[in-house]
Amino acid sequence: MLVLLLFVVLAVYALLGRWSRNERAKVGLSRGTIETTDDSAERAPTLRSRRYGLVGRPDQLIRVGNALIPVEQKPKARRLHQSHVLQVGAQCLLVQEVYGIRPPYGIVVLAGGFRHQVEFSPALELRLLDTMARMRAMLDATAPPDPFWVEGKCRGCAFRHTCWGEDAD
Repeated sequence: MLVLLLFVVLAVYALLGRWSRNERAKVGLSRGTIETTDDSAERAPTLRSRRYGLVGRPDQLIRVGNALIPVEQKPKARRLHQSHVLQVGAQCLLVQEVYGIRPPYGIVVLAGGFRHQVEFSPALELRLLDTMARMRAMLDATAPPDPFWVEGKCRGCAFRHTCWGEDAD
């Protein structure tokens, strides 16, 4: 009886391992081990950098060798947008600041599990820092930004009144 129970436990363990690998492969995470994930009961830590005035939480952090790689899930997006590239770049910068190890890349996983590896190059870092500086300058300016209303995003944004004034509703 004990041998049969041991066999059942090993079979369940093997099936769970296979299921886990299949699920990870579906979202493009076939390499590395998951360190943290934002969709689990124990939430992933919020990463903060006072130096850059930046806060974020990757959907997952995976360990590949000595590197921690941020992963951002975009399950409704059909193509990679520049905002996705900058977001994962910001997460790479945060990982470097918090853990002291520069990730060589970040990952964006789109609809259907399509995986895009975004190199965290010095050029991407400079572009990110420039974009952050321009965003802060817009927030500090007394004039509203150019009229570029993206109704679905702007209407639900907490900063809507900052950009559009009290008439935004």
